[in-house]
Amino acid sequence: MEKSPRQGLERPAPGRVREGLRTVKIATWTLSALLAVSLGAAATAGHEGGWAGVAQARAQAVSLLDWIVESGDNVCGVNDARQISNPAKVSYRSLLSDTPELKEMKKKGIDKDSPEGQILHNKGVDRVRKAAKSVMTAKGHCSVWKKISSKSGVRIPDLTEAVRAEL
Repeated sequence: MEKSPRQGLERPAPGRVREGLRTVKIATWTLSALLAVSLGAAATAGHEGGWAGVAQARAQAVSLLDWIVESGDNVCGVNDARQISNPAKVSYRSLLSDTPELKEMKKKGIDKDSPEGQILHNKGVDRVRKAAKSVMTAKGHCSVWKKISSKSGVRIPDLTEAVRAEL
């Protein structure tokens, strides 16, 4: 490693730079290969299920880097954006306020920051998470989010009412 004259930082040796570029090229080839395999599967699906199968497989291949999420917005299911394939969303605050625990807090005037309030709030959060997981599994989604969007504008189904019915 050489010292950078400006910042006193170490610069990688020229061989290390080439090694880093090779890693980037390999990663690019790997992503291209995954896309090709997915589109190959789409072609097979196209023969079996018509062009809808091709569109679905292509959407799954493109979805590798399509989702805009924050990990704190995950309610249940996969929480890594790279693993998302069929997400759903809910109106989390609305669901949480409909739980018996939060209704009790409001009725009795219990502060959320008090020990009793924290216990009730956490029970409400658990109740919403369990109901969301049940609906997510039943409807075939990979995850449920408070807030999620797609770079390509894919419509994300809202499961709020189904989860509310499960509460």
